[in-house]
Amino acid sequence: MLTPSERRRAKVAVLMAVNAVPLVGVLALDWSLVALLAVYWVELGACLVGAAVKALFAEGKPTYNANGFSWLVFGALSEKRGRITLPVLPLSIQIANLPAILMALTVGSVGWALFGAIGVGGVGETTGTAMTDAESLSVGLGVLAVIFGRSVDVGRYLLGGTYASVPPQQPLRSALTSMAGTGSALLIGGGFVIAGAPPPFVLAFVLAVKLLADIVDVYRDRLEAFDERTSVELGFAPNTPEWERIESSRDGSEIIRPRPSAVVVGGVVRGLRSPLSLVVGGALMLIGLLSTATTPGVAVELLGGAVVVAGGFTALGVFDWSFRYLAMEYRVEDEDDKDAEDAGPGRVVGYDRLFGPQWRLASESRAELECVRSATDRLFGTETLRLERDDRVYRLPHLPSDAVEIAPLQSNHQLTNGRSGASSATNSETNSFAGDS
Repeated sequence: MLTPSERRRAKVAVLMAVNAVPLVGVLALDWSLVALLAVYWVELGACLVGAAVKALFAEGKPTYNANGFSWLVFGALSEKRGRITLPVLPLSIQIANLPAILMALTVGSVGWALFGAIGVGGVGETTGTAMTDAESLSVGLGVLAVIFGRSVDVGRYLLGGTYASVPPQQPLRSALTSMAGTGSALLIGGGFVIAGAPPPFVLAFVLAVKLLADIVDVYRDRLEAFDERTSVELGFAPNTPEWERIESSRDGSEIIRPRPSAVVVGGVVRGLRSPLSLVVGGALMLIGLLSTATTPGVAVELLGGAVVVAGGFTALGVFDWSFRYLAMEYRVEDEDDKDAEDAGPGRVVGYDRLFGPQWRLASESRAELECVRSATDRLFGTETLRLERDDRVYRLPHLPSDAVEIAPLQSNHQLTNGRSGASSATNSETNSFAGDS
């Protein structure tokens, strides 16, 4: 395992090599300004992809607050604890990392396209210069060198074990900061060229800003330490929450599972009731109905589009609800169960059969559970338990009405003392979960 100083020196060496590529191209290979900007633009894309790979395997708890994050699919991913282990490599993908990665790639891709269109394309149009064949070849080699340098950085991150102690936002934030700095240099440099500034001045400006952004990224840990020691808020102080440790055993617990058919139908309702689904599908249907008097063909196409949108959101809703609840089981411990070292009397543990324990409710929280019945519950004769606590909503959906009693319910509905098919299991399995499963 490398020390922080050794990691910093290795990163400096990689970044110096990456930054030397365009400098050598300008001084030795007579690159034009467009060629330099093109290499920097490709490096921005490689930096974003490399950060996404780092974040994918990061094992720290995400720093965003997933409580109440109810976006379709994104919310299901952000609230799910557990990892997918790769079959060959000693690496795993943490489910909760995926929303941050997808959002960073979306925002970064838009910025990357904008920087390329204005910073590179605008300069090329203004100067009216095109790269020669020899220049194109050397730029291509420069691009390969930049990609190789970023690949070395990712390999060092994985082989050095850095991924085991960082949250996914850390490499993503670093990449987006670098993109903002270098991308701004591309945009401002392109503006200087359009305004008639001499190319040597623009080259020096872009190189200086790019180098400054890389130096800030390398010494981020020093800035974080300074931010923590002083009262000056620089925004570099790290926020590294840890997963709560949850222990659960099947022995001495009643096992309750949601009814699968109700979960699937609940997903259909979830997708169709999505605000975006209602807005997009409703707009297409309204436009289609208004246009029937003039252009019947267009109306049919718009109505068909509304049906496709509804079908797409239905599929997303089924995935969302199924991913959240289909593999869940709720372990209701006896009041005298003290096997687990952190167990309280009569607590409830939400356990995913694929990804391990997800959350727990102490015995005193059970009295606050509220029984509600949705349209899906009335259709299948099931009941849903719900609790808002610590800015988080705990939901135990579509439970059989003859299931074991979980709480002194606050409505006229009461779950009687029965057992689900899984509760008769006699084999005991104890699972501990501290960020992994």
